[in-house]
Amino acid sequence: MKKVSAKLFFAVLCSALRQACFWFMGLFGYKRGGKFIWRLFALSLTVVMVYLAGLILYQCGEWVYYRFLWSHQCSFSGCYYSEYVSRNVCFHNTHDGKGYIYNIATGKKTIENVYWITFSDYKDSLVCFSNGRKRGYFNKNTGNVVVQPKYDHAWVFSEGLAAVDDAGTIKFIDTTGKTVIDTNTPRFPDHSGYVFHNGYCVMPTNDGEHYGLIDTVGKMVVPMEYDMVYPDNDYEHWLIVKGQERGVLDKDMNVTLPLMPCKSIYIGDGTIDVVMLDHSIRKFDSTSGELINDFYITSFRMLEYEKDEITYRNITNSLDEEVALTTYEDHYHPKATARLRAYVAGDGMEGLMTADGHIVTMPLYEDIDAIGPDLYLCTSTNYDKLIVNGKGEIVK
Repeated sequence: MKKVSAKLFFAVLCSALRQACFWFMGLFGYKRGGKFIWRLFALSLTVVMVYLAGLILYQCGEWVYYRFLWSHQCSFSGCYYSEYVSRNVCFHNTHDGKGYIYNIATGKKTIENVYWITFSDYKDSLVCFSNGRKRGYFNKNTGNVVVQPKYDHAWVFSEGLAAVDDAGTIKFIDTTGKTVIDTNTPRFPDHSGYVFHNGYCVMPTNDGEHYGLIDTVGKMVVPMEYDMVYPDNDYEHWLIVKGQERGVLDKDMNVTLPLMPCKSIYIGDGTIDVVMLDHSIRKFDSTSGELINDFYITSFRMLEYEKDEITYRNITNSLDEEVALTTYEDHYHPKATARLRAYVAGDGMEGLMTADGHIVTMPLYEDIDAIGPDLYLCTSTNYDKLIVNGKGEIVK
């Protein structure tokens, strides 16, 4: 069999397409060597027809793909939403909410009457689903039911465990459905989720007023005496809150920062920023908890005030070249720089400092404006305004 080079193949293909184009344009009166207007008209119609033909082919191809390649798992047209659970398992939802789980490899439905599914980003193999009345779990790789839907409430698997509401009591089951932790605590409706992070799960008291942590064997590692307990973004630290006090635990539940009165805590790359009650910022080492610096600011700005003197200037205005020029006089107060600067600390609160960086006032004000060479209008947290002099004293 004679081999055909790629160059010859594309040359023949382009020639065929060119001849087809000329034939198509001929349908609209185009002739080689004909009048320019006819050639332009025929070319325009050809471009429009080619665009429409391409659009039709695209729509047909999309229909064929979703009808026979993607949606071939659906046995009827009621399926309006499909979601891959794994490579071979899909969830198909229907307009009446009675979806099903489909195994692509076997070509069979494994579970019917599925209202919804949910699963975590962890490597756990079980998926939580609801049949509209109860909740259970199926294997995401096979689509087969592992735990029958018998729970009023159930949560996603995390680190090999999942919380279920068993007759009003929170229990944790393993991937076989066996109860491994019985907390003996009722389900608190407002709790966002009983999920493990790096080996620990937040547990509320019966009234939901306080929180603590349990580990994967059910041991209470942080007593349920805090107003809030929540992990940092990297799950390397846990923040605890009790009243106006906040503290930080490491991933092994050792105290990194003891409880201290403060407004907020932010954990960054190797450091912990603590916004104190006076809005000052303290920075600590996130590993040892040692104080690095007890006063940080986020930015500063110059303060300008208007002088008492008035400067006049003439302004010429003309809206149209044919209209006579109009000259009028304007006046303004020139500005000058005040002696102190405004710095910004925690929660955007501002204080006064000297040009060489010495703090004059703590960051107690929402906004500061200069009204004189060394006099400042400061807005307090309740929007009341105070006059403060260059020593940081309130002027009465």
